Formats: sequence, structure tokens, C-alpha cells
Amino acid sequence: MNEYKPKLLRLTNTIMHYSIPVNNMLCEYFDVTVAHYGKIYESKDVKFKQIILTPITKGTFTYFKENIYKLCMQYDSVIALSDLHVLPFVTLGLRKKRSFSLTFYGIGVSASYNKKFDNDKKLDKIRFWLTKKADSNVFYSKYPLQKYIKAGFDKKSLFVANNTIYISEKIDIPCKKKYFLFVGTLYKEKKIYELLEAYEIFLEKDRMPRFPLLIIGDGEERINIENWIQKKEYQDYILLKGAIYDQIILKSYYQNAIATISPGQAGLSVLNSFAYGVPFITAKNAITGGEIFNIKDNYNGFLYSGDTTELANIMMDLANNQKKVYILSRNAQNFYFESCNINQMVAGLSNSIEYALTKFHKKTI
Repeated sequence: MNEYKPKLLRLTNTIMHYSIPVNNMLCEYFDVTVAHYGKIYESKDVKFKQIILTPITKGTFTYFKENIYKLCMQYDSVIALSDLHVLPFVTLGLRKKRSFSLTFYGIGVSASYNKKFDNDKKLDKIRFWLTKKADSNVFYSKYPLQKYIKAGFDKKSLFVANNTIYISEKIDIPCKKKYFLFVGTLYKEKKIYELLEAYEIFLEKDRMPRFPLLIIGDGEERINIENWIQKKEYQDYILLKGAIYDQIILKSYYQNAIATISPGQAGLSVLNSFAYGVPFITAKNAITGGEIFNIKDNYNGFLYSGDTTELANIMMDLANNQKKVYILSRNAQNFYFESCNINQMVAGLSNSIEYALTKFHKKTI
């Protein structure tokens, strides 16, 4: 006779390719259904059920044609994206007659392309009021923990599930690497032009250019970037590869990268880089969901002031010191497998859900 698995509903915005393994692994502990308002993810590898929601946008807020509360009442436990702009999710804790345990999962502070991490605190009181109604909260990083404890949350109800990606095995790190790398959507907010300007300074310093810059990604700035490269006649040094999502192909590019550089954003590409043994370079004030806290300056990457000349100097230092590159690369890879692998992320999520289930049932006895 099979052991009963609690019915878990995960409420989120969309299913990304890197979240498939996380949801699949949660199926070992729960009967998982993911309700989202992206496209249905069709793959033989998907072990969980899916429900497609119909979003209704009003200003900056998202509602749904479906009754989210009634949907949740069909499950034992719900883990919902903690986004103040998705009111049907974040107000679930206000329901006094709910029959399900509730966990909120998110960054835990303000953060977006327009707002620096935890820079806008005017909504903190509302965020605390809504999320305290849940049975547990789980965050992308350790950063919010002390902030929430100070706000009166029970420390036992707070968990961390470091946002990460699934890489199953360590790859060999070459002793000599071949190029610098950028991976991501080509938005101005990522300060891609600051990277190009820094690389231009690097080229001026490196009289016999040895290391090109590879840009993997697509987006609204691609044509402008292509024009910039042509105007500067840097076609031999800056290579645009387009968007690549296949991890097997990405692995081949990461493996030979001296460093991944993203001046304006430190997101999941930090963990992707680390997993493949590549240090990450970003500005100290880069946009992040908390992934930037994995970067230890001059240990597995670099956190610089944002000055383009400083970035160029870091690139020059690495170009002239392959031994240092190898040490940084090894540190980055070890950090991923020891501190930020997918098993630890799933453990953080499952522990928070189990805690919420236990706490909720104690309240209802």
C-alpha cells in the first residue's frame, strides 16, 4: 500500500525550464500540482500536474478569472509566490476558514529591474502583515531572515531555499580558458553597454587581443549592440551567439570561460556559472533576487564599484593570470556543489511545507 502524499498546490507566475527539476523532486514528498499563468510545459520529464490560470491585469496588479481560494481548498497545502502585485496569492492568509496550510515563497524584500534589492522599504509593513498570516515563509536567500525576525516573525517558521539550477555533476575545469562570457537577455537594465565599454578599455590595454567576449542572449538591445560592434569594428573580438537554453550547449561555453560578466544583474546565471566552474563578476549594486550574496569577492568572483575602468582592470588581471582564474573557478564550482545545489533548495522548500502542515493541523485540532 502506497504511503499517502499530501496534496500540494504551487501557485506561481510561470514554469521556467530550470524549475522543472525542483518541482519533480518535490513529487517525492508531495502530490504536486503547479498552477501558473504561463504556457503549459509539455515534456515527458514532467512528473507534476499543471493548471493554467487566466490572468486579468489591472494597472500593476494581477487577478484571475479563476477563484484561487476555492482552488486552494482542494489541497492539503499551498505554497504561493510572495508577490504583492498578485493579490489573489498574497491575500490567501487573510481567509479565516481556509482548510489548507499556507507557505509563501519569494525574495522577501522589494526587488525588480527598477528597484534595487531591499532599497524600497515603504511596502515592508504591508508585506509583513500579509506574509505573517501564512504558516511558514521561505526565501531565495538568507538575507531577509533577520529582518523578518526583527519584525516579529517566529524564527522557526522562516526557511531558506537558495534559488538555483540543476547541474548533476562536476565538469573538469581547464587550466587555460579562452574568453569572457555574458549570458542573459539583452536589456539596458543589465548594463550591457557598460560591459562593452569596459571590454573596449580592456582591448586597448591588451595590445595583442587574446580573449574575445562572447555574448549569449537575445533581446530588445541586440540590433543596437550589433551596430555598436560594427561601428567599432570589433567583429573579431565580440561575438553574439543568440539565445541558448540547452544546458548541454551552455556547458560547452561555460567550461572555457574565464569569467561570466554581468554589470547590472546578478540572477540565476551566478549559480549556472558557479556550477560549471566559472567566476562571476558584477557590480555591488546590481539588480538581484538575492543570488548576489553567493559571490565572495576575490574568492569565487568579483564585486566591483560599477566603474568601467575598474571592470576592465579586473578583466586584464584575469587575462594575465590563468593560475588565479583556475583557483577562482575551482572555488566557484565547489561553492555550488557544497552550498547551493538543487538538493538544498528542495530541502528548504519541503521543510517549510512540512512545517506549515504540522503548524496548521495543530491550530485546527
